[in-house]
Amino acid sequence: MESPNCPSLEQSAGPTEDEPKTKSQAEQTDGSNVVSRVFKTEFDAKYKIYDMRTPLNAFMSGQYKRSGAYNTLRNRLPVILTNVIDTLTKDKSELVEQFGEEAREELKIIIGLISRLKYELQTDKPFQAFAGEEPDRALWNKFLSLLPDEERTFFRSCCLYSECYMHRKLYSFVENSIFLRPYDFHVKIKEHSLTSCIDDVLSLTKYTRRTDKSLEIFGELLRINLWSNCNDAPRDLETPAPPPSPFNKNVLEDVIAADEYILANQEAQIWQCLDNRKQNKRSQVDFILDNAGYELFTDFILAEYMIEKGLATKVCFHMKAHPWFVTDVTARDFKWTLEYLSQHPDYIISLIGKKFLQFLEEGKFELAPISHFWTCPYPFFRMREADPDLYSSLQQSKLIVFKGDLNYRKLLQDVCWDSTQDMNTCLRGFLPSNMCAIRRVKAEVICGLPEGVSETQSRKDPHWMISGIYGVIQFVDGSREFGY
Repeated sequence: MESPNCPSLEQSAGPTEDEPKTKSQAEQTDGSNVVSRVFKTEFDAKYKIYDMRTPLNAFMSGQYKRSGAYNTLRNRLPVILTNVIDTLTKDKSELVEQFGEEAREELKIIIGLISRLKYELQTDKPFQAFAGEEPDRALWNKFLSLLPDEERTFFRSCCLYSECYMHRKLYSFVENSIFLRPYDFHVKIKEHSLTSCIDDVLSLTKYTRRTDKSLEIFGELLRINLWSNCNDAPRDLETPAPPPSPFNKNVLEDVIAADEYILANQEAQIWQCLDNRKQNKRSQVDFILDNAGYELFTDFILAEYMIEKGLATKVCFHMKAHPWFVTDVTARDFKWTLEYLSQHPDYIISLIGKKFLQFLEEGKFELAPISHFWTCPYPFFRMREADPDLYSSLQQSKLIVFKGDLNYRKLLQDVCWDSTQDMNTCLRGFLPSNMCAIRRVKAEVICGLPEGVSETQSRKDPHWMISGIYGVIQFVDGSREFGY
């Protein structure tokens, strides 16, 4: 959630001379290129919102009204907070029964804190330091203190910073409570995203009970995994419809038909990386997880295939340290999913659940140690200094699989790159090992597309990058040296 100039642990948060700048910084340093301000509404004038698209090589920001970042801050994030308040109000009796009568007063306090956070978001107030017992308090407060004064508000900051901050603040309200501390605002949403797709779980389980080891089957599983993100909980009331039938009940029949929606597909390179034992003796694959629910199940299926076909001896799953971006996987979600599957009344589903649990016991599946890096605001190129142990562990991986839109944005620092820019350049030296990204496009951050693809899509739909209709499966070769 970061601009390419996310602050390092010891340096200023502002960009260096060769890094992209926010609009306010560009105005200060290059008066000849100042874009005239066009304020369409009172809100725009009050909070200095520019009626323009995100400039090339700029950070995604709510400053630009014709951007997905603006829509996220103006519409989507307030809806998330409103939904949490509604859930707490509706489930108050249930929560009091679960956590005790003392929790009733805490609920009132937490609802008030969420309402205040929503007000601060909607009125572009400055970010506030963390003052509780958060284990990552020092990391967050240092990051916030290093942001330039003019970029410490929701709409003026990099959008990814703002989103991370909001979700981190939201969880801190229960984290610093006494009786509601174990509570996850979004647990029902995550559980429903699996239970509502149980027919698809069964179909996919039956479909994948094969023995073939081939690029064709592997490619199908990658694409099924990509489109399983369409089961992500709607982010707001205006979430666009997903592609025609590439998922859920028709996923197995129509996954190939949905190929026209995959704008970059390097599954062959990923297969070659995994199947080439001469060039790479490492046997562990790391999954940087995205969503719980059906998507997590497809992660298990893909990981199972890698292990059973000799492409990996172990798959290590990295999850979030705490509830994050509504549906992201935590350790609790991971374990609940395996228990739910293993205890399901359908014999086939329970069998696959027990198999995954056995994989966990045998060390074929592994939960990575919890790292707060995954829920911090730093882009991934800061990992080496922010969490050297995590970076070192990833260097031992044969392949690192980055799942979802959020991880992709962190890989690219939430910058509006030229869509044809080589991913190695955009990573800014972050290359602990071979990497692939499996991502449904929901933000105006992308790279590595063939020439002309972005222009063609823009003619069809100017908002294609935030529609969620398209996806990418991209690979970066870590066996050679790239980056800065």
